[in-house]
Amino acid sequence: MRSALRHLCMHGMEALLPQKLNANSNIWIKPKISRRIAATIRKQAIIAGTYGSFDKTTGIGWDPQWDNVHKNGQKIGRLKPPKLTKRERTRESRALKIEEKLKDVDEKIEQYRVENEEKKPKGGLEWVYKKAMKGSGK
Repeated sequence: MRSALRHLCMHGMEALLPQKLNANSNIWIKPKISRRIAATIRKQAIIAGTYGSFDKTTGIGWDPQWDNVHKNGQKIGRLKPPKLTKRERTRESRALKIEEKLKDVDEKIEQYRVENEEKKPKGGLEWVYKKAMKGSGK
């Protein structure tokens, strides 16, 4: 914690940002102060009532400009919306499919009932005789 305060006193906001090794290289060096330690120092400053100002001599406080570390004038963070689950992403298309299928459902139910009614054997003397013959073999 002391080394983090020392780095903040010496480097300021640059201690919270990753640095390039050379201007023309693609090698990056991690920040001198991790986000977890920075969050701890910030919380301690809020509790102590020193949030809003930073004293470089004592290392007490937190500068509000450090809350949103900027890179090239933009906030570092996710720019696109969260991915969500597949169920949430496809909800609208599933609802449209269900509504499309519900348009024909009354006709299909009626057709199903008519077909089942046609499959049933007709009543009458022949039907009663066949039923009686099947039952007498027991």
